[in-house]
Amino acid sequence: MERTASCGCWTADVVHEIEQPAGAADVEPVDPRAVDDHRRRTYQSYERYLRDHLVHLDGVRSTQWLRDYTSSQAYVESVEPMRQRFARMLGFWSEPSVRTPAIAQEEMLLWEDEGAIATRFFYEVLPGLQTYAVRMRPKSPGPHPALLVQHGYMGTPEMACGLVASANAEDYAYRSMGLRAVRRGYCVVAPHHPSGYGTDSDAVDVPLPDFADRDVHYGKNRLHRLCVLAGGTLLGLDVMASSRGVDLLVQDEAVDAGRIGCYGLSRGGQTALYLPALDRRVRASVCSAYFNERLPKLIGPYSRTNYIDWFAEGQILPAQATAFSDADIASLVAPRAFAVEAGMRDGAVDQEAARREGQRAAAHYQQLGVAARFEFIEHAEGHVAATRRAFEFLGEQLAD
Repeated sequence: MERTASCGCWTADVVHEIEQPAGAADVEPVDPRAVDDHRRRTYQSYERYLRDHLVHLDGVRSTQWLRDYTSSQAYVESVEPMRQRFARMLGFWSEPSVRTPAIAQEEMLLWEDEGAIATRFFYEVLPGLQTYAVRMRPKSPGPHPALLVQHGYMGTPEMACGLVASANAEDYAYRSMGLRAVRRGYCVVAPHHPSGYGTDSDAVDVPLPDFADRDVHYGKNRLHRLCVLAGGTLLGLDVMASSRGVDLLVQDEAVDAGRIGCYGLSRGGQTALYLPALDRRVRASVCSAYFNERLPKLIGPYSRTNYIDWFAEGQILPAQATAFSDADIASLVAPRAFAVEAGMRDGAVDQEAARREGQRAAAHYQQLGVAARFEFIEHAEGHVAATRRAFEFLGEQLAD
């Protein structure tokens, strides 16, 4: 049966006959064991090639950087092309100078005592895109130093600020980071980086409600895939959301805009590394339970979980091995202050590997003559942001 509607060299609406009907194979099947042997050898060849290639890229990564240590100004100018490249890798970034003001919407009281108050509100990240944040302010007269507090994977601002039942849990805990900050006189903004919803637990522990057959990581993976299709990454959107949190701090009359810091745990620690690399208004940052020798953490071998074998996709960034180790990203923060907080019993970050990478980052500060602006802060616990020294470091670096 044919319906002829000819257009150029092809014919539309034609139903063609089937040449090969369904049924048994026409010839004697090949040995399936031989097929699988060829599949195995091909797969292993691909993996071996890609791993070797990534190791090679990591080995020549330093050739991408042309740092000038003769002065702080010369240094900042020399790394600017790599800062722009880093922004393009993440996607969705815009410089603070070209943004519209950030406006808190639907702000409501969460908690207060005689010394501080906490509210929760929505704000716009990009036109048409919103997230929410928790804000904490001291009741004492300002202007105050400010701290961008960032939660980690599957977390919330309420967790990072100490407003949930698990605030001071044994592991994967912020140990009331926001409360500790506001009690030290900081104005705090803690933005939300989405991963899912549909649970009363402190952290997201279920798949998306409309995708109950998927795993708990599906919500974040789904957003990341949409970002990749748009030419960016979910981490890029999240860093932009945190930078808009800095916009809110800068605009706050209670804040000394020249004394803004950042403190984050786990994936929030990643933000505490990535955000100041792009947003130069952040004067000091503490990266807790994240900083690492990046390529082993990504692809192994590694003493903890490596990301290539983990369920979450958002840690795999395009061309990262070509140019950006953790110490390289820290070099985009320099000469501003940066500290690494690492736990001896951390189940996600090998403290020894973090220390080695910290030494590489410290070398940039040493060559710039500002060695005191980098610090490696060790503690004996696990995946927590818990040390007094982290706040002492922030206080020293954000002093008038």
